[in-house]
Amino acid sequence: MSNNFDGFFYPKSIAIIGASSKEKTLGWELMKNLLNFGYNGKIFPVNPKADSIHNVKAYSSLTYIEEKVDLVIIMVSKKYVLDSIEDCKRRNVKNIIVITAGFKEVGDEGVEMEKLLMEKIRNNNMRMVGPNCMGIINTKTNVMLNGTFIQGEPNPGGIGFISQSGALGAAVLKILKLRDIGFAQFLSIGNKADVNENDLLEYWRDNEDVKVITLYLESFGEARKFMEIAKTITRNKPVIAIKAARTAAGMKAASSHTGALASADTIVDAIFEQSGVIRVTTVDELFDLAKSFDRTILPSGKRVGILTNAGGPAILTVDEAQNSGLDIPELSEATQNKLKEICVPEAAFHNPVDVLPPATAEVYGQATEILLEDENIDAGIIILGPPLMHDTFEIGKAICDEAMKSGKCAAIVLMSQDDIIPRLAEAVPLHPPIFNNCEAAAKAIGQMYKYKLFKEKPEGKYKIINGDKKIVNEIIKKYENKETYLDFDDVVKILKAYNLPIVESFFAKNVQESVDIADKIGYPIVIKVAGKKLVHKSDVGGVVVDIKNLEELIQAENKVIAGLKEKGIDNQLEGFTLQPFIKGGTETILGVMKDSKAGHIIAFGMGGIMVEVMKDVKFKLLPINDFEAEELIKSVNAYKILKGVRGNPPVDIEFVKDNILRLSQLVSDFPEIVELDLNPFVFSHLNDRCKILDARIKIKF
Repeated sequence: MSNNFDGFFYPKSIAIIGASSKEKTLGWELMKNLLNFGYNGKIFPVNPKADSIHNVKAYSSLTYIEEKVDLVIIMVSKKYVLDSIEDCKRRNVKNIIVITAGFKEVGDEGVEMEKLLMEKIRNNNMRMVGPNCMGIINTKTNVMLNGTFIQGEPNPGGIGFISQSGALGAAVLKILKLRDIGFAQFLSIGNKADVNENDLLEYWRDNEDVKVITLYLESFGEARKFMEIAKTITRNKPVIAIKAARTAAGMKAASSHTGALASADTIVDAIFEQSGVIRVTTVDELFDLAKSFDRTILPSGKRVGILTNAGGPAILTVDEAQNSGLDIPELSEATQNKLKEICVPEAAFHNPVDVLPPATAEVYGQATEILLEDENIDAGIIILGPPLMHDTFEIGKAICDEAMKSGKCAAIVLMSQDDIIPRLAEAVPLHPPIFNNCEAAAKAIGQMYKYKLFKEKPEGKYKIINGDKKIVNEIIKKYENKETYLDFDDVVKILKAYNLPIVESFFAKNVQESVDIADKIGYPIVIKVAGKKLVHKSDVGGVVVDIKNLEELIQAENKVIAGLKEKGIDNQLEGFTLQPFIKGGTETILGVMKDSKAGHIIAFGMGGIMVEVMKDVKFKLLPINDFEAEELIKSVNAYKILKGVRGNPPVDIEFVKDNILRLSQLVSDFPEIVELDLNPFVFSHLNDRCKILDARIKIKF
């Protein structure tokens, strides 16, 4: 299906099936909004009981409209929606918005109705937004489309907004002018039975009217596709998202450490991080940042100059700026001397600059110019508390003019003056973002600086690592059409086939075999219970380390067996795995799990018995490139230990990265692997002493 949505956002004509002559109804309000906002195309209200609506000729049926119709908005009762789609088919209309509710969001009956609706849409090669949505907006001058039923006029700008919640979209529309938020385009996607966020991302990627993309999502249509599309956008224009329905619960079906640690929300974080999408947690953050990208340029660096007429707000701004990764540098002596010439002697001329309440519009404008000219300043935050004796509006205009002339990133803060913001924005159409609190301005510039760094970072390369696929294929064929954990011997062979350094391991079915193997390995050794159902070995007392002789070995195995009997799980014991005892090194976990929507996900972090307690683990979607592998390593707190602490030498980070890429290649070659744990994976400063001490692989066909 086509993702060219010009017919939705740039229609030359619109028919509203369900337009109403009754005041305060949705059909009445949407018609009124179309007319009042100044839609430049033709409007055809459809209502069999009205001759005209808002003084526009009405039609009893879509089929009676002789002229071409580009877009149909359906607002009739649910029982008439399918008939309306049939009328669209007769008139060869391909672009449809179904505002009507009562489909899958209300239960089983609605689910069936939505299926029937989608059958008609697909069979007729149509595209549909909704159902259960609130409409569409395009503020471009030659379009002026407000196809929503919400009170509140759209405010023009460069922001594209996709909302899965109609109520949230409605709330945002009511505050646009008050908060200086400018929309280019808006779409409420409702149940997203057809058109979803991925379709809009692709469309807005190359749409020059949209400078910054924002989303409110409650669920992904296709998570993997979302990431792939977003990756193609974010280096050219920012994408900012709220993903609601956060949860800390681990994956329910997973019995591995990796699966237990991977909550739905950590997967969302990984998707956003890898694709370059900026994740925020509140609507305020979403639009504070979006309007900053829309109305000012990216900061060239992290050095921020602050200008204020009150000390308290400046201190708050400094704190938030530094928390956001920004610096507050000293101003040059030349800049300070220029400020002294225009300000009262009591003013503060360091950074922050405090011009004090007596500062006039002229002084504020000149101070803004001087501050932003300083070569030590990459961005400016200009704060204006309510002055006692001067016109805030005039001061605001002076600040806007000079900030825009500077060619630098700038933000204005009008504290406790919400009524001034829309007036100022209207009086100075080209103006920096205007905030009503200083912390929000500092946080926004901090995020913009991080986005600048993201755009500059290398994209990474996907390396092809050759493993012995023949060996792995032969092993996996033994388990064909099963969902099961592999025998440990097979796990060892698979890891060796991809040169993943599994420690030398031997399986013993009884004590005598254990004694013979221990003599072969040489003490000290480690024993571990072996059994497909014995996943968390330490939790059941199934691991004994540093066994130094035969007597200790026999005692250890007997003690472990007795402990399993006490727990009533001795029947799960299949034998013991014996390994040489590896001393020292840093225990990490390297694992993979397969999510039903996002696909394979790799995990890396602090490992060992404390892995699920410390939860110092981060995730990325597979496959990953060399740069992403390095980012994954550096993202965990354990990285500080890997670099070397308290006299311990650092490990070879390139070797760690190589093992991550090998595991990525293994799973790419064999997607039947649905869970995999290498825990602990011990890394030492000597590569030949880096060993995987335990491993599990689960496959599913």
